[in-house]
Amino acid sequence: MKNFKLIIAVLILATISYSCNNSAVQRMSEKINPEEPERAVGMSDWAGVEDMKWHIGTQDAVDVAKNMDSAWKAKDYETMRTFISDTATITATNGFTFDSPDEFIESRKRRDSVITSNGATFDWKFTNLFSVDLDPTTGGEHVHVDYYGMYTKDGKEDNFRVMNRYYVIDGKIVVWNSYSQEIIEPKEETEEE
Repeated sequence: MKNFKLIIAVLILATISYSCNNSAVQRMSEKINPEEPERAVGMSDWAGVEDMKWHIGTQDAVDVAKNMDSAWKAKDYETMRTFISDTATITATNGFTFDSPDEFIESRKRRDSVITSNGATFDWKFTNLFSVDLDPTTGGEHVHVDYYGMYTKDGKEDNFRVMNRYYVIDGKIVVWNSYSQEIIEPKEETEEE
């Protein structure tokens, strides 16, 4: 009788263990299956993809933005160029569209030269960086990069926010749109007489 109770207890524990493990394996296989992403939200009104929702992107696309940023901060223009597709469309914060990636790189060189010759500094840091994708089964991700920028000249600092939106395919930026927002510092109140 004692052995019978022991056998029943072992069978019950084995059944519970199998059930839990099977559920965990099933959940893991659902997460691994790239055909059915775990979560999708939002909307787009772009022609042809109105019925699609946004999915989390990949670290590879985020790394393109990180590597571009590192090269830009180092003023390593040749490395910057390696992250931009030959046919990329690049639009600056003022709406100007560059005719080629090389024109964009040359404009960065000129701008950096002017900043240096004026005794000014221009620096920035990431505030947000993420990638989303409308269709994880095909190539291309939308990488959003938010920066906090600081331009300093003659002891005065001008602060601003910039958002770059990259469309990345196979490790290259094919579309780059940039938007900026000045940060208006509150003025000190003066006493009126």
